[in-house]
Amino acid sequence: MGSESVKVVVRCRPLNDREKALGSKMVLSMDLRRCQCFIEKPGAVDEPPKQFTFDGNYFIDQTTEQMYNEIAYALVEGVTEGYNGTIFAYGQTGSGKSFTMQGVSEPAAQRGVIPRAFEHIFESIQCAENTKFLVRASYLEIYNEEIRDLLGTDTKQRLELKEHPERGVYVRDLSLHTVHSVGECERIIEQGWRNRAVGYTLMNKDSSRSHSIFTIHLEICNTGEHTHNYTIPLTH
Repeated sequence: MGSESVKVVVRCRPLNDREKALGSKMVLSMDLRRCQCFIEKPGAVDEPPKQFTFDGNYFIDQTTEQMYNEIAYALVEGVTEGYNGTIFAYGQTGSGKSFTMQGVSEPAAQRGVIPRAFEHIFESIQCAENTKFLVRASYLEIYNEEIRDLLGTDTKQRLELKEHPERGVYVRDLSLHTVHSVGECERIIEQGWRNRAVGYTLMNKDSSRSHSIFTIHLEICNTGEHTHNYTIPLTH
C-alpha cells in the first residue's frame, strides 16, 4: 500500500441464489498480486477484457478478517494515535456493502469492519498508559436527500447539515452516545440498524435503501495535557 491519503479497494462477492437461478456467469477475474481486476464482455471472445488497477483487491474466497487486517487496521490504529480516518463502502444495491461493514457473526472470519473496529479501539484503550479516553458514537441515515438520527428520540425528524468555521461540516442536533465497551457499541448500532429504511428490490430483498454513517468520536486526554478529539466515520 502506498502513502496516499485516499486508497480504493475492490471486493468481489460470489453469485447469489437469484443470479445462479438465472444462469449468470462470473465475468470478473483478479490478479491479487498486482491488485488488478479484469472484466470480460460476455460473448465477445475476440475482445480483450477491461483492466482496472486498485490499491487492493479481494476475491470471493477472501474474508473480511483478511481485508480488515491488511486495509482497515492501520487506519483504525491511526485514530487511536491521534489521526482522523474514514472507511467508506460504496456500490450498487446487493453488492455486499452491508456484508462487509456489518458482517455476520458466523463464521468469525466474516465479522464486519464495524464490529472489528469496536474491538480494536477498546483493546487499544485498555493498553494505553497515562491516557484517558472518552468514546462516543453517532449514527445517521441519508435517505431521499434527508438526514435522520437513527439513535435519536425522534428518528423521523429531518436534521440540518451545517458548517462551522472551526468544526467544519456537521449535522445539527445529531445525538452523541457515550459507550464504555464493545457490547455497548454493538447494542446501539443494532438499535440504529432497526430504524433504517429497508425495502425490497430485485437485487436485494433486504436492501437498506439509504446511506448510513456510524461515527466513533474519540477524545484523548494525556495526563497533564490538553484533550484532543478524533473521529472515525464508518460509512455504507
